[in-house]
Amino acid sequence: MATRIGIELSPDAYRIAEIDLAPAWGGRGRETRVRSFVVLRPSGPDTEAKLRSLGNRRAAVVVWNAASDHRQVMVSPGSYESMRAEAIGALDAVGVETRSVWVDIAPATRSTDRSARRPVVVTLASGPELAVALRPLLEAGIRVQTVMTPAAALSSLARLRRESTPDLLEVFVALEERATCIALMRNGVLMAARDLEWGYIDEFGMGMEPRARDDTAARLADAISEFVAATGGAPGDINQVCVCGGHPELRSMTAPLMMQLDVEVEPLDSLFGIDAERLPGPGDEFRERAAELRVAWAAAADSPPTVNLLRARNRQASKTMLVRAAVGTGVAAALAVGWRTQGQWWRSTAPAATAQSAANVTPGARRATPVPPTPVRPATASKAPPVATPPSVAANRMPPFEPPPVTANKTPPAALSPPIKNRTPPVATPPPMAASKTAPAIGPPPVMPREEPRQPSSVMRPPVASAARDSSSRIGQAPTRIRKPAPSPEVVVVPFDGLLGTILYSPDRKLAIIDGRIVGPGDEIQGARIVDITPGTVILRDGLGHLKQLTMASRER
Repeated sequence: MATRIGIELSPDAYRIAEIDLAPAWGGRGRETRVRSFVVLRPSGPDTEAKLRSLGNRRAAVVVWNAASDHRQVMVSPGSYESMRAEAIGALDAVGVETRSVWVDIAPATRSTDRSARRPVVVTLASGPELAVALRPLLEAGIRVQTVMTPAAALSSLARLRRESTPDLLEVFVALEERATCIALMRNGVLMAARDLEWGYIDEFGMGMEPRARDDTAARLADAISEFVAATGGAPGDINQVCVCGGHPELRSMTAPLMMQLDVEVEPLDSLFGIDAERLPGPGDEFRERAAELRVAWAAAADSPPTVNLLRARNRQASKTMLVRAAVGTGVAAALAVGWRTQGQWWRSTAPAATAQSAANVTPGARRATPVPPTPVRPATASKAPPVATPPSVAANRMPPFEPPPVTANKTPPAALSPPIKNRTPPVATPPPMAASKTAPAIGPPPVMPREEPRQPSSVMRPPVASAARDSSSRIGQAPTRIRKPAPSPEVVVVPFDGLLGTILYSPDRKLAIIDGRIVGPGDEIQGARIVDITPGTVILRDGLGHLKQLTMASRER
């Protein structure tokens, strides 16, 4: 069962009913179980404590202290928003105040023809007065989901009570201490409503004394007859009158009212729609207050409500949440697709390892087998060790060196490299190839003038100090000059004008969302190319070669 809370805010009392609502498809219909109820004064410590105990819970509220109006208007079929806007425009055209009001519409008939115009019941209530009445509930943290007028609550009560008699007029009355509401119903639909500024308390008496029951019945009969005549009906059109409220002698007051109107009058003090076997607290107390709590019970039990002055706001809030959820889902999907696409691209560009076998090797093809580098032994004291000197400029004009073919040799290669003559620039001799008749031509790397040559990994570079000391022993060799590297100019990085959403960084993937795009190193955005992406910074280079950066800290500005 779903637990719902109904709150009635009348001028002289706050009535709260908490019920368990059975599902519509249950075996016992829409029967409810009352979990708790309370009747409090509009202000005081007990009222504040009770409201705070209901914090963060949803509630349906009936507000008495607000000017309201209920009318029927013909509109064209369409969406709720279009029909509501057309109804407001029609009322504004006939002089009804539609500014600063909360408006809701409800269907007046069950028409199956979608092309014909149909009547709707328009409920209007003063927005500022509703806000003032709801302020204590909102300050206590109660989540107000439904707001009704007393007439709308009576229409919910009529709909929950029983099936109405077709095409016959029924009158529902809520009689409070200093206020009264009369609602005219036909076929279970609210036709019109009127609020009266008097109740069963004698405003001219001493204190809070109730009126005489005959006086209350006479005034109520006159008000009902006048209201029915104002809507174009007659007292003879009334089929039944149902009365609820906090009158202490409600059942005894219905007898003179029946005589005045000459129709059946039923007090709503029974337990219809309520599980009588599981009443809260003392059962007798709830039975005595059943008619007084009917309006609050109807607000909680009518789900979904026929009239809700917050319906338009709730629909707009739901649409906003759906739009935000759709945007978030789209961003997440874009990130996932970009992540997956980038991963597939990286995998497609990586070299694939191919296993070689006798079946896929071309006959006569030469295959180079890697051999560990040959260690260089230090020379004896009698002879100076050969030193690998950088080749001269003339070495660039020499033809590439081709080593002789290497035959299979059962003995291991010699540990000492062959001596290098001083007349020609030394060239690193490649290590012998095992199990191969011929070796591919390997030439030395290109050497630019006045630059330090690159030494093969198999030749150990002597220290700079040792090379300087041994340069005097070389015949016909100029001493090696050591150049100090020029100091690099200071790199100035300026901020980049862009919106950084987030950075997705991992050892093998670097992605960022800039201005709503998923980009990576090498991509261009706003005329600048992304150079690198770190866990907190994106480095870019513009068309003039200037470095720019975009950090996560700049996103919060």
